[in-house]
Amino acid sequence: MPLERDEGEYAYSGQLILQGILPYKLAFNMKFPGVYFMYAFLMAIFGQSAAGIHIGIFLVTSITALFIFFIGRELLSETGALIAAIIYICLAALPKAAGLAGHATHFVSLFVCAGIAALLIARRRNSCIWWFVSGMAFGLAILMKQHAVFFPIFILVWLSWKGLRQKPQISVLYVVLFCVGCVIPFLVTAIGFACAGLWHAFVFWTFEYARQYVSMLPLRAGQFASGFDPVFESGIWVWIFGVVGLICLWRKQATLAELAGLMFLAGLAAACPGFYFRNHYFLMAMPGLSLLNAAFILTVTKALKDHSHATWVKYIPLCLTAFVVGDLLANNARMWFDRMPLQLSRELYAANPFPESVEVADYLKEHTSAADAIAVIGSEPQIFFLSHRHSASGFIYLYALTEPQPLAPQMRREFTSQIETTRPKYVVSVNMELSWFSLISPESLQYASAIQNWWAGYSTNYDLVGAVKISPDKPSQYIWDEQSLNPVDATNDDLLIYRRKLSR
Repeated sequence: MPLERDEGEYAYSGQLILQGILPYKLAFNMKFPGVYFMYAFLMAIFGQSAAGIHIGIFLVTSITALFIFFIGRELLSETGALIAAIIYICLAALPKAAGLAGHATHFVSLFVCAGIAALLIARRRNSCIWWFVSGMAFGLAILMKQHAVFFPIFILVWLSWKGLRQKPQISVLYVVLFCVGCVIPFLVTAIGFACAGLWHAFVFWTFEYARQYVSMLPLRAGQFASGFDPVFESGIWVWIFGVVGLICLWRKQATLAELAGLMFLAGLAAACPGFYFRNHYFLMAMPGLSLLNAAFILTVTKALKDHSHATWVKYIPLCLTAFVVGDLLANNARMWFDRMPLQLSRELYAANPFPESVEVADYLKEHTSAADAIAVIGSEPQIFFLSHRHSASGFIYLYALTEPQPLAPQMRREFTSQIETTRPKYVVSVNMELSWFSLISPESLQYASAIQNWWAGYSTNYDLVGAVKISPDKPSQYIWDEQSLNPVDATNDDLLIYRRKLSR
């Protein structure tokens, strides 16, 4: 499928890394840089294309499934491990959870599962090295997305609780090694950015702006419903089995199997910061959910075996697994198997200009050189990646400039100053609310108006050379001949492409 915005951000930053340019220098965002380096790693192997990125994500989710199999075998049984891995493969690809896109939450799940696997080895072997490795894995998960901090917090609470109850108690040394491992990835990252002269940019975006971002939105039930409902409706029974499985483990007070419930609850908690509840945030709960489904199925099977010695009982795990997977297939098969990539992109992301970005980027790449900068008045970073051209401004999203937060005016001044200083050869103006606002408020509308007024004046330095009109139910219309363009009529189109006048 065409890349969406978040993928475009990660891919563009990864592309810059492959060119020797660190994050927060030419591309700004509040996320920790782990996902950018992972994208760079995957693109170095599979190529700088949407196909290469999605093959890499397929590899990531496949390795995660192998970790889940290992965890399930340690916590439950080999049968439970196989059930959990099968269910996770379906959950990781849920279209309505943005599972078909390469989100940071996929990488969080990978390193969290690696951390849990290492933790189980550490407990079995009483190994200092494995305790440290487990902490390192959780630290890497946090580098993928700050939300992942809930996983090691939940683990530490669990270790403290178990340490007070069990004999012999867990060594304090092991817990210290775990904590040190958690901190090491961040320390190495911070030192690296400080040595590169990017310490202030790193702190500003990942702490100062991130703090503003998570404090803008009050808790509202509607916000949770808008993010979770599509994910829930994609497979209702997997959530019911998971919750019942959590209750079963709680009642049984199973020693290690509690980790499955812990993974699930930590994943749900990780979806809460800022109260945005984006649908892809719930991917972090999927490893725990798949293990809880396996726990429930094994519990039902054991209960039936205790009350009946009939031969058919041994087929219960197969039947219940088939029921859950069948429900997921029934709700998602049309999107998994029937839709063409462009159709599915439109179905999942409505009128967002993700398919159109490919043709726009091809045009820009053909009409510019590698030394030319381009600009996007909107939030479509995938255009920079696909065109292999640098952004004229580090603000690859317009969202931060229109959000009702106190840093927005300063960011807006920096954005316009960078555009005017760099004088990009081409500018893409996006006339879509989806590309301007992450939150709509009177204040954000006022900020957007200021940017529009600036562009109305500055655009006199540019000629309109292309326009794209997006239609939800038919192919988009592209006009590239500037002689055929009517600037007055084109102002209503969704994407407008401008070229700097030769005399300017």
